[in-house]
Amino acid sequence: MAKSRARKPWVMPTHTLSFPITTEDGDKITEIPLRAFSVAEHRKALAEVSDDSDAQFEALVLLSSGLDEEVVDQLSRPDFVSLAKLINEYVNLPASFFLARKPEDPNAPPLLVPIKGITGTVSALTLTVPALKATKMMNKLKTANERADFISAHCTGLSVPEIQMLSCPDWSQLQDRLNDFLNKPADFFQSETST
Repeated sequence: MAKSRARKPWVMPTHTLSFPITTEDGDKITEIPLRAFSVAEHRKALAEVSDDSDAQFEALVLLSSGLDEEVVDQLSRPDFVSLAKLINEYVNLPASFFLARKPEDPNAPPLLVPIKGITGTVSALTLTVPALKATKMMNKLKTANERADFISAHCTGLSVPEIQMLSCPDWSQLQDRLNDFLNKPADFFQSETST
């Protein structure tokens, strides 16, 4: 019997600078490694800046790279645009894009970036379809984030703090599936199981 191989942890790509920079300390920076960040970190970073897209991407570059603002200010515009593109993909594309495959079961997707949950490491989600009662409760909440967090927690069995630990691609993939649950008719799901 063949051993199942553990999947290597996914990491954000490193951007090699087309225009290297030198810090005030004299250190030459030729590449910028990026780290995955959570939904909660993403929301917090954007809440602290204006709606200007450059300001938002700068906040996310600072978050993902761990660099100081003085260093980021030295980036060439083309390198900044490249970093913004990488981060835009990370924030908006589902985990399946980065894994280069759709989950075998859309109701049990593996996480691109496992999280340390309350009861241990969570490396996959198990989704259940919400009842009408849950959607009524969701609709009583004030903000879009509160509604999304509530229904995400309800359908996964995770707590809201655990939901907010999800990486942005895992969050995007979860929201795509929840959108199906909330807006598709029953025969959509029957056709899924018959293929």
